[in-house]
Amino acid sequence: MTFKTISDKILSNWPAKIVCFTLALMLFLFYQMSTLEQRFFSVPLVIETNGQLVPATAYPRMVKINLRGETESIYPILESDIVAYIDLTQFKKEGDIRVAVQTRLKGTAVDVEPLEVSVEPVEIGLRVEHRMVKKVKVTPSFKGYPETGYEFNGFTVNPAIAEIIGPRSAIEKISDIVTDPIELSGRNVSFAGSVQLVNGNSLVAISGDNKTQYTVTINQTTLIKNYEDVPFYFENLDPSFTVETDKVSGSLQLKGTQTDLAEWVLPGNALTVLCENIRYPGIYSLPVNVIIPEPYEVLKSSPGEIQLTVKRKIE
Repeated sequence: MTFKTISDKILSNWPAKIVCFTLALMLFLFYQMSTLEQRFFSVPLVIETNGQLVPATAYPRMVKINLRGETESIYPILESDIVAYIDLTQFKKEGDIRVAVQTRLKGTAVDVEPLEVSVEPVEIGLRVEHRMVKKVKVTPSFKGYPETGYEFNGFTVNPAIAEIIGPRSAIEKISDIVTDPIELSGRNVSFAGSVQLVNGNSLVAISGDNKTQYTVTINQTTLIKNYEDVPFYFENLDPSFTVETDKVSGSLQLKGTQTDLAEWVLPGNALTVLCENIRYPGIYSLPVNVIIPEPYEVLKSSPGEIQLTVKRKIE
C-alpha cells in the first residue's frame, strides 16, 4: 500500500472522524471525572487589604472548600494549605461591594494533579469603610459585694487606656472598653490581678494582649454614731466638794469601723472635766475633755465647756 493510499484513507470522511475523536475524548474525560473522589472541609476566610479599607458589616468567617481529585492525592492535603481570601486592595472608596472568594494553594496542595478546588460561597456582599485607630479608656466591671463590715473603696487599672482598630462607623461609637466582671464576693482585704478586656464587636480589634492589670481597694465599712445624754465625769474632784452644773449631760459623734463601733460601749469618762485645781468653793468655767480610745475618731462633741458651782458637802 502506497503512502498516497494511506493518506487518502486517513483524510477521507475526515469531519466524521474528528467528531468521533472528540466524542471519545469527552467520554474519557467524563469517565475520569466521574471516578474522582470529593473532600469537603471549612477554612477561615482571610481579608486581604492595603490597610485603608476594612469590612464594616458582618461577613462569614469560615467558607466551605470542595476538593475533587484522586483519593490518594487529595486526602494528604493539609487544610491549612488551602487559603480562602477576598481581595479588598482593588477598592478605594467606602461603600457596599460584592467581591469574589478566591483560593490559593500552598504546601501539600501544590502540584497535585488532577485537582479541582471550589469554594462556597463564591462571592460575598459587604460594606467597606476606612480603617480607624482610636484610644479609649478601660472601664472595669464588678460583681458581688464584700464581706459584711467591709466595703469597696476604689480601684486602679493599668493600662487605663486601650487602642482599638476597626471600621470608621464602629470605632466612632465606642467611648470605652469594659472588662470581664471582677468578683468582689466575700472579700475583706484589698487584692490585685489581671482581667480580660471584652470586645463586643467582631469587626473591631484591640491592640496588645487584650488584658489589663487591676488593683481593688477593700476597707472596713465606716460607721458614724451619735451619743446623746452622755454624763460628765468630774476627775480628781475633792471628795469634800459637791458640784452643780448649768448642763447635766453632753453629746458625742464618733466615727469608726462598723465591726468595732457597732457593739462598742461608751466609757464612763468619755466627757471628762478636770477638777484637780479646784481648792475652794465657788463658780468655775472649765473645759470638757473628750477621752475616746483609738481607733475611734471624734467628729463632734458638745459642750466645749461647762460652768460649775462648787460647794462644800454638809457634814
